[in-house]
Amino acid sequence: MKKPSASSLKLLFIAVSLITFASAYSATVKGRIKDAKSSEGLTGATVYLKENNQINAVAGLDGSYVLKDVQPGTYTLIAEVFSYKTMEKSITIQNATDIVVQDFGMQPDSLSLKQVQIFGTYTQGSDNYARTEEKNSDVVMNIMSAKTIQLLPDYTIGDVLQRVSGVTTQKSVTGGGKFATIRGMDARYNYTTIDGVKVPSPDYKNSYVPMDIFPSEMVERLEVIKTLTPDMEGDAIGGAMNLVLKEAPDHFILSAEAASGFDQNLYNKGFQTFNTSVINSQSPNQVNGPDYGAKAPGDFPVGATTLKGVSLPANIFSGFTIGDRFFDGRFGILASFNYQNTYNLTSGFFIKPQSQPNASLTAYNIPDWDQIESREDYVQQTRGAGHIMMDYVFNRKNKITLYNVYAQMTQVETRLDDDTLNSSPNSELNPSDRFITTYQHIYNATLKGTDTLLPNLALDWTGAYSRAWSVLPDWNDLSLNGNVSNPNDIDFSGLTTRWVDNTEQDYSGYASLTYSLKLFGQNIQIKAGAMNRDKSRDAYYAQYDFNSAPPPNQQAYTGMAEIFSNPHYYSFADTTGSPGSANSYAVQQDITAYYGMLKFSVGPRIEILGGMRVENTSESYQTQESDIIPAASGTKTYKDNLPSVEVKFKITDKQSIHASFFESITRPSLFDIIPYSLPGDYYTEIGNPSLLHTQANNYDLRYEFFPSASEEVLAGVFYKQIYNAIENAITRGSGGPSATYLQPQNIGGDTNPAINYGFELQFIKFFRNFGVSANYTYTHSSITVPEREYYEDASGFHTLNINETRPLQGQANNIANLSLLYKSEKLGLETQISAVYTGKEISAVNVWYEMDQWQMPMTTLSFSFEKRLSKKIKLSLYGKINNILNTPLVVEMLPPNGFVNIPTGANQQNWLPNQTNSNGTLSSIIMEKELYGQSYLMGLRYKF
Repeated sequence: MKKPSASSLKLLFIAVSLITFASAYSATVKGRIKDAKSSEGLTGATVYLKENNQINAVAGLDGSYVLKDVQPGTYTLIAEVFSYKTMEKSITIQNATDIVVQDFGMQPDSLSLKQVQIFGTYTQGSDNYARTEEKNSDVVMNIMSAKTIQLLPDYTIGDVLQRVSGVTTQKSVTGGGKFATIRGMDARYNYTTIDGVKVPSPDYKNSYVPMDIFPSEMVERLEVIKTLTPDMEGDAIGGAMNLVLKEAPDHFILSAEAASGFDQNLYNKGFQTFNTSVINSQSPNQVNGPDYGAKAPGDFPVGATTLKGVSLPANIFSGFTIGDRFFDGRFGILASFNYQNTYNLTSGFFIKPQSQPNASLTAYNIPDWDQIESREDYVQQTRGAGHIMMDYVFNRKNKITLYNVYAQMTQVETRLDDDTLNSSPNSELNPSDRFITTYQHIYNATLKGTDTLLPNLALDWTGAYSRAWSVLPDWNDLSLNGNVSNPNDIDFSGLTTRWVDNTEQDYSGYASLTYSLKLFGQNIQIKAGAMNRDKSRDAYYAQYDFNSAPPPNQQAYTGMAEIFSNPHYYSFADTTGSPGSANSYAVQQDITAYYGMLKFSVGPRIEILGGMRVENTSESYQTQESDIIPAASGTKTYKDNLPSVEVKFKITDKQSIHASFFESITRPSLFDIIPYSLPGDYYTEIGNPSLLHTQANNYDLRYEFFPSASEEVLAGVFYKQIYNAIENAITRGSGGPSATYLQPQNIGGDTNPAINYGFELQFIKFFRNFGVSANYTYTHSSITVPEREYYEDASGFHTLNINETRPLQGQANNIANLSLLYKSEKLGLETQISAVYTGKEISAVNVWYEMDQWQMPMTTLSFSFEKRLSKKIKLSLYGKINNILNTPLVVEMLPPNGFVNIPTGANQQNWLPNQTNSNGTLSSIIMEKELYGQSYLMGLRYKF
């Protein structure tokens, strides 16, 4: 090879230097692309030089852009963004060192369709739309947009809720969010609506809706409403969750996605399940009549209690949405469907205390134990949700909308449980297996109309039918026995089989009239309306017990076919019996409400909304028990007057102060007022026909600042007085210390209200392509309740009645969320890492002093991304990783200060396993620990 000459190298150096110099001193053009009216930055807008479109940029998350390497000259700068008119501006660059600032105020585009006019504006699923709705709302609320939800690592609405300011979620068996606690108020104090219509719950125990039944991507946005106005239903002390469904679009849309993944725990251990195809959908007595003795082998199929393994099942996710408008834009239709099939393994242990302390150990409230369980829960969850929405716009003043929505979840759970008291090296070992399939469904059909009757008078009306139901067929709890010294020698002990199903349905009607006028130059709006709901709930429960001794040494698993094929070994007891039990019942609830409210402005900056809502409640129930048994049936009626007022002071167009007061209630679950008795996961659960409804006074004050369309700063305080609060309390029955029950009870009463107060901070800020979303909530609640404590004197041990002040059940003192985002329209990349912190909270209360059970603080971390693969066909790749840290759920009992120097005899050394501090000076007792593992998902998303 010829060696380059010195002159050649010199020329090359000069050329590179000139190019570098020219680049270093080329001009820069920068600015901000914003909505001309609101001055909100328009994320994703494009700007380029007409003379050289290779010099271009995409507006960042705050609407700002930067063009580099622009040489001196005169250019036409073009800005474009969907649903806005394209703008052109001329710029002149004099010198290579110039920095030219050019902003664009974009005007919304509009499309006129005869008498229908559809304006280009923020799409309803965007972050900008969500911030605008929060800014203009009459109530205090937080909104999660479809765009935000899409990027989150969450699979269900239950998971999404934990990221909303002031909200925590009660975990399901898989570790996902199930029920929402809002501002420290347990799930029973909140309700769920779909497009403003309340829906019933399919849960066989609770009236609040399990939020994990809804796939996360089925909604246009998720609203968490924290204050109430008179035109909203009044039974929300914590708040209301409103799922806003995707609406018929103004143009053709089509989107589809498919993804797959797996659970880390199953990668390590595989999956255990059973044959759900053989289970009987109805009990033997449902099929053959109430006097049937259940003696045919087919009544209890072997496959329903036979384990089968799967190496590593794949999680599957899919979704599809299509919509368009017809007849000159008057008729719109949208159909959307989502499907999920997931597999999870949760492993952990649980220690069940007796209902009262063991006074023989010490003078203090030292708990004693019934069970020490090590368990594995294998769970398959299949979700499906779909909705079809249609609307017809007669003209600008009259519109009708019809939608149907259906959501279902099937959960197949196989629980493998080893139970021992661990009192000696050769203690009894009592394994038990659970085989349970749960089918939950929600269906809602709603017809809405908006009509302008007169120039200043409008009518809004809604008719809705909702039905929620669940079926738990052929639920089997298999009991085994053996000993620790030979864990493979396990004998059959017994079997309990249940059939549980319930249906709850609503017929609801809403109507309101709104009259608008001007008085002394101020806008005034008068609104009045009424609502009626007829609700019914029917439940069926049957339990069959194998309660005779099996053949000697009948081996479990290997001998199951022999056991089931010879039913004469056993006698079957249908505990519904004749005349029946309280576990099968029918409830009727009728709610009639009417309200009046006035909204008016005082000058240009003050808006006031106030009024009164009246709700009348009538309830009756009938169980299958004989009428001679107390509480076999019952009725109750009550009336509530619920005033409210909202005041908003607009400091500037972007800042305001929002103050509110409202009274609200919470009705007991229709299940809770039945005198039922059911076996729960840890305790026998019983009802309370004497339960009263809860009433509350609620105060709110929030500062709101919206610097741009996608940014916000919210800071608020709240205060609540809660009368006759309801909690599930651990109580003692008549069967001695082991007779432990979980029962809903009123606490505090009318004269000793529970107090709940705190403050919330919400912050969303973007810096070009980077963003930070964070919120923090501090909550403090207190209730003083009578409790019992052991004490010792010269004559022995005694019980002392004392008062204890503690937080409300389910209230976490500290909640925090932090998400770090990176979004680049040019690269087609969005990434997010998210952390959720939930502080300590009471998970179960006890009537004995300082023996409540506390769920300990936990922090979860997750990561998600989406990368555009093709801009032309709008195809992208996305991925999600959940629970990166494998954060455990830990429940502890915090003993009183005197709980020290535990005896260290032979029995005490093995007294409690799985404790982190075993030196006899326990500061707490770990009662439960659950590990959920990580989950991974990867998929493709297409949008037309």
